[in-house]
Amino acid sequence: MSTGPTDHTMWGIHNDQADIDPVADGAVRIGWDDTGDLSQLSASRDAFKQRLAETMPAVEQKSIPGSAGTLYRFVHEIKVGDVIVSPNRNKRTLNIGRVNGAYQFQPEADIHRHWRPVEWLAVDVPRDELSEAAQNEISSLITLFKINTGREEVEQIIAKPTSMTADFTWTTFYPELADRILGYANDREALLQKVWSVAEASGFPHLFKYLKGDHRLDGSYGPLRDVDPFTVLGSFNRGIKQDARAAIAEAFAGEFGVTAPVPTQFSGVPVANNLKSWFIRWEVDRGPHDIDTLWRLAAAAVAYARNADENTREDLVSAFDECPMSHTRLLTMGLYWIRPATFAAYDNVNVAFIKKDLPDVVTKLALGAKITGEQFLANTETLQSWLASSSTPYNKICELSYAAWVDALGTQDAHDHTAGQPLTDAPLAEVAEIAEEPDDPYDVTSIREDGCFLAEDELQPMLERLRSKKNLVLQGPPGTGKTWLARRLGWALCNERDTSRVQILQFHPSLAYEDFVRGWRPSTSSTGGALTLEDGPFLQACQQATDDPARDYVLVIEEINRGNPAQVLGELLTLIEADKRNPSSAMRLAYPRSPDERFHVPSNLHLIGTMNVADRSLAIVDMALRRRFAFIELRPRLGEDWVEYVGQLGYDPKLLEIYGQRVHALNEQISNDSALGRQYCVGHSYFTPTVELDTTGLDTKQWWERVVDTDVRPLLEEYWFDRPDLADEACKKLLGA
Repeated sequence: MSTGPTDHTMWGIHNDQADIDPVADGAVRIGWDDTGDLSQLSASRDAFKQRLAETMPAVEQKSIPGSAGTLYRFVHEIKVGDVIVSPNRNKRTLNIGRVNGAYQFQPEADIHRHWRPVEWLAVDVPRDELSEAAQNEISSLITLFKINTGREEVEQIIAKPTSMTADFTWTTFYPELADRILGYANDREALLQKVWSVAEASGFPHLFKYLKGDHRLDGSYGPLRDVDPFTVLGSFNRGIKQDARAAIAEAFAGEFGVTAPVPTQFSGVPVANNLKSWFIRWEVDRGPHDIDTLWRLAAAAVAYARNADENTREDLVSAFDECPMSHTRLLTMGLYWIRPATFAAYDNVNVAFIKKDLPDVVTKLALGAKITGEQFLANTETLQSWLASSSTPYNKICELSYAAWVDALGTQDAHDHTAGQPLTDAPLAEVAEIAEEPDDPYDVTSIREDGCFLAEDELQPMLERLRSKKNLVLQGPPGTGKTWLARRLGWALCNERDTSRVQILQFHPSLAYEDFVRGWRPSTSSTGGALTLEDGPFLQACQQATDDPARDYVLVIEEINRGNPAQVLGELLTLIEADKRNPSSAMRLAYPRSPDERFHVPSNLHLIGTMNVADRSLAIVDMALRRRFAFIELRPRLGEDWVEYVGQLGYDPKLLEIYGQRVHALNEQISNDSALGRQYCVGHSYFTPTVELDTTGLDTKQWWERVVDTDVRPLLEEYWFDRPDLADEACKKLLGA
C-alpha cells in the first residue's frame, strides 16, 4: 500500500497506562496479553473470538465480540503507512506517527504485549490545535477507532509538525507589556478603559467578567474602579484555554503597542487560580494604600532587575513586605511575569519540583506559602547564582519553571501551567493535591483558592463563630459542599492544611453514647468474653487536645442529626458549651473509671457538624442542641465563581451561565413549593464535575444532558413522587426543551 497522504487509514488509539511511553517504545500497544501471539491465528474474527473464549475469565465473556474486533483490527486491518494518533490525557497532548512495521508480540513486556511499530512524526502536539469536533472524536472512549472528522486537521499537523521544544517567546513579550502597563501608574482609570477594550478586541469578553464584580464602599457591585499591574497581567494568566490566552495577549499587544512577538504558547508560565486571580481584596476590604503598594512593588522589581544595588534591594524588600497578602505564592508569580529573567515564581508546582529534584539548592531557599521580602530577595540571588554555576542543567529561570511543569504533568496533582489550575478539591470533587508543607499557613483565602464558591467576607464570620462558640453546624440542601467546607474551616482554625488535628466521623441511627463517648466493650486481649471500659472517638479527641493545649483541634461530625444527638451526647450537651470548657464545670461521666473521676471538654477542641434537613428520615434537632451550636446555612452557588471553576476544566462558560440561570429558576420553584421549601434546593455539587471535559468524550451540552438525566431527574422524581409531571417539566426546562 502506498504511504501517500490520501490512501491510508487514520487510527486513534488510547493507552491509559502510566508506565507505557509510546514515543520511547517507538510503537503503540494494547492489552489482552493472555491471548499470546496472535500472528499464529488464522486471519478471521471467529479465530480471535475462540482464543479470547479460551483465555478470558468467565465474568468477562460478554465482552468477547468487541475485544476480538479490536484485536483483529490491530493485527490485520492496520497497515504499514497508516497514521496513528495517540492521545496523552494527562498532558492533554497528541502523539502522531506512521505505522512502519507489522504486528509484533513482545512476551518480555510487563503489560500490553501486542505491538505495532510507529515512526513518530509529531510529538506532544497540544490538543487545542484541533477543532472542538476533532477533539471530541479523538476523545472516544474505545481503545482503537478510525478518525474521520479530524483527519484533515491531523494531516496538516503532519505536514508541519509541532516542535517538541519549549517556546519561550513570551519572555520578551511579558516584560515589554509590563513596562507599558506601568506607564499608567498615575492614570489607572485610563488603564482600566484599555483593559475593557482588550476584552472586546480579544473575542473573549466573557473571560473578563470576573473583573466586573467588585464589592464597593458605597454598597454597590460593579467593575473595578482601581487596579494593580499584576491583576491586569493576570487576565490572560489564569485557568483558561491556551487559544484564549493567546488571543488576549494579542489584543494587549495591539492596545498597548507592544512590538515584541506575541506568544502563542506559554511554556513555563504558571497561572493563577481562577477563584483567586485578583492581587487585591474587595474595595470594601482594601486598605487605602493596598493598590499603591503593588504598583510600588512592580516598580521596585523593575529597578532591581535593571540594577541590583543596595538601594534597589532595600526598596524591593520593603515593598514586598508591605503588600497585604496572607500567602505570597501569588505575589511571586506576578513578579515572575513582569521580569522572568530575574525572578522565580514559588507556586506549588515549582516548589514541589525544587523539593523533589534539586537537593543542591532546596536547603538554601525559603519555600513556604508566606515568605518575607528578605527571604524573597535571598531566594532570587541564591537561584541566580545557582543558575550561573556549571553544575545546573538550566540556563534560565523559565527553563526551570518549564521543567517543573513537565514533571508535574506526570502526576494527578499537577498544576497545568498551560491549561489552567489542577482539579482542586472543589465541593464533591475530592481530588489529590500537592500538599503544602506542614507549617504553611491556611486561612479563609486558602479556602477560596481550593475552590470555594463563598466569598471571604462570608467565610470569615463562620470561622469567627467557630472560635467563639466552639460548636458550629453547617446545614443546607444536598450538594452544597457542607463536609468539604467543614474540613477546610477546621484547617483554617488550625492554620494548617491537611492537618491530622482535624478528624471526621459520621453519625448514624444506631450510634449510641457507648460508641461515641465511653462504654463497655469486649476486650481484644482478654479471654472468656471479659468487658473493658473503652473511650470512644470523642474522648480520644478530647485527650489529644488536652495533651496539646497550645494548638486547636477540630472534630467534624457528618450528618449530626442522622442519629439521636441528645442520646449520643448525653451529659456532653452541657459540657460542650463554650463557658463550660473548664475544670470547674467538670462532671461525672455515665461510665466513670473511678468514683472521683470528673471530666470537662478542653477549650481547644471545636466541633463542626453537618446537617441535611431535606432528608425526611433524619431526626429533628432538639432545642438543647440548637442552643449550644451556631447554625450556618449553605445554599446552592452557581454564579460567576462556579462558572469560573467549571470553565477552567474545559466546559463552555457561555453555556454554563445559561445552565446556572436554569438551576436558579428550578430552585426558586422548589423554594416556593409548600410541600418542599428552600432546604430541598438542588446544590451546586450536582453540577460541579470532577474531571476535565476532554476526558469525558462529551461536549458541554452532552455533559449537561447526562447530569440532568442521571443525577437530577431521580432527585426531582423523589421530591415530586406524587406529581411526576412537575419533575418531568422541570427537567425539560433544565435541558432548554
